[in-house]
Amino acid sequence: MGDDGRSYDIIVIGAGHAGIEAALAASRLGCRTALVTHHRSEIGRMPCNPAIGGLGKGHLVRELDVLGGEMGLAIDATGIQFRILNRRKGPAVQAPRAQADKHRYQTYMAERVLAQDALDLIEGDAKTLLAEPGHGINGVGLQNGREVRGQRVILCSGTFLRGLMHVGERQTAGGREGAASSEGISDELRRLGLALRRLKTGTPPRLHADSIDYSVLEAQPADPDARPFSFRTRDFSPPNHRCWLAYTTERTHELIRENLARSPLYCGAISGRGTRYCPSIEDKVVRFAEKERHLVFLEPEGLSTPEIYVNGISTSLPADIQEAVVHSIRGLERAMLIRYGYAVEYDSVPSWQVLASLECKTVPGLYLAGQILGTSGYEEAAAQGLVAGSNAVRSLDGRDAWIPARHEAYIGVLIDDLATKEITEPYRMFTSRAEHRLQLRCDNAETRLTEPAAAVGLLPAEQMAVLRRRMQARRRMLDFLDRTQVADPAGGGPCSVADLLRRPQTAIAELNDLTSGVGELMTQLFAEALVTLDVHGTPLMLSGLVEECVNTIKYSGYIDRQRRFVDAQADLDQLAIPNDFDYSVLRALSYESREKLGRMQPATVGQAGRIDGVRAGDLAILTVMVRRRLAEAGIQEHPPRERGTGRERAADAGGRRSHGDTPA
Repeated sequence: MGDDGRSYDIIVIGAGHAGIEAALAASRLGCRTALVTHHRSEIGRMPCNPAIGGLGKGHLVRELDVLGGEMGLAIDATGIQFRILNRRKGPAVQAPRAQADKHRYQTYMAERVLAQDALDLIEGDAKTLLAEPGHGINGVGLQNGREVRGQRVILCSGTFLRGLMHVGERQTAGGREGAASSEGISDELRRLGLALRRLKTGTPPRLHADSIDYSVLEAQPADPDARPFSFRTRDFSPPNHRCWLAYTTERTHELIRENLARSPLYCGAISGRGTRYCPSIEDKVVRFAEKERHLVFLEPEGLSTPEIYVNGISTSLPADIQEAVVHSIRGLERAMLIRYGYAVEYDSVPSWQVLASLECKTVPGLYLAGQILGTSGYEEAAAQGLVAGSNAVRSLDGRDAWIPARHEAYIGVLIDDLATKEITEPYRMFTSRAEHRLQLRCDNAETRLTEPAAAVGLLPAEQMAVLRRRMQARRRMLDFLDRTQVADPAGGGPCSVADLLRRPQTAIAELNDLTSGVGELMTQLFAEALVTLDVHGTPLMLSGLVEECVNTIKYSGYIDRQRRFVDAQADLDQLAIPNDFDYSVLRALSYESREKLGRMQPATVGQAGRIDGVRAGDLAILTVMVRRRLAEAGIQEHPPRERGTGRERAADAGGRRSHGDTPA
């Protein structure tokens, strides 16, 4: 891959997890795309924990995969341990997680990027944005003075904007260890009228695997029935290495308390806000002083490296204190530190400044994705990258943005939270953030997103056929369970298998005892899949089909209740607020509501209602006033069109790409 001075449809800045998905999505949809990064060795790096998935995060990866993203395939190909978390809890909060061989993962992603048609890699440091306030963007200026022209720019800068790393009293400019910071883009964003804020994240020390006493540690094995993330994965047989559990001690906590004055977090050296749900070990000891110990996970970083990631003691304490802290943990008394932990501060853009399409409200054509919008985690970044990349392409075609709803996907929850919440600390996805999580289970990601995947257009025809065949198999399975009659164990005559499954005491493991027909039907469906699809991937993901159908039946009452709630809210989510709506004149609204609505500019009344501080009474008033305004203007209520997407710029460059076909 190379670059010959050509102009691009889309330029992506940053080759982390957001940038990869954005660049792959744009190029696969037919756009000439440039991916700008400091060096190709930065593509797909895992600078923090060597893992993909987890609670809420695993849901994001499964959804990304159905929509045509790359992350699920990458971890299936390079994972070294696969587990389902929360197996003892309900299906809504179960999620897959996999340890990655981080070097193989990085190699996999680099190979995909470098081999992708219509995608050029440009090595360089983005310094300027070729745009003026209030006008559309048309390219990027590099540190070496070169300009790269493009109609849309997607900024996925991660932790690199004025990145500053802390280890005790020592400070080093950089977005992560071994990588330089980006110094120019922050000033450019301010020049274009965007507000910035400082955030903080961190990472723990790494240990040499041969210096650990595993005999006193608790082993954490992989699941024996490991499942892939991707419905497209074939020949899935991960090595499934062990991880290990350890615990901090009272001596650990004493060392930290005695040296808080040397911690950048507590001596005032760090001004950025850190994540609440992944605190440093210093924060844990201070905030949870009553706890006698904290759990520590020892996770291999790969098959060809001796590095062990010490998950649970993220820290920016001085190097000598880090050594003492590690050695105070049982099993790590003689552990050798390969790398020290550190904290990194960086600039981010408060996310209320972007539309739900992830396009900047004040700079048409500029999209933001990943940690620059205040999120934390590879999975959240990748999800934003796919949304930004696909929407940038749609805007070039003059089409409305694709925005998943909260009840459709965790990606929808993520995007809606970015558009409506004041994110003051790094945002992390959890199942608790989804009010419709019984509908958003990992086991039904294919069912929920088959039609949205067709609309996004990233999956090839044969992979869409896999999803549609699975939908047919699902309907047959549900029908079979509903009409198959068995003897009621409680007496009273025959009843359907579905009726039995609705009883709390009936488990999925009892299906084979209730009827042998389930296994026979699965065998038949599997055989049909092999014939129809020529063994494409794991045929129809049939291994999880029974589980999905059972959960759909068992929780149907709760799911129906959630659907009725969604239907009741649908009118407000479809009620578009006019672009020039003036909240300041609505004196009936509280001051807080006027201030927040005026600043965040929600696209719909439903979105306005999810902004923190907008009261129920204010929402009722706003609904009346918006409908009155639309009626006075003779405007029919209709679903919102993303502001600044397509309407104002449909004529840019002829409104169409000059190459390729419009994506399906």
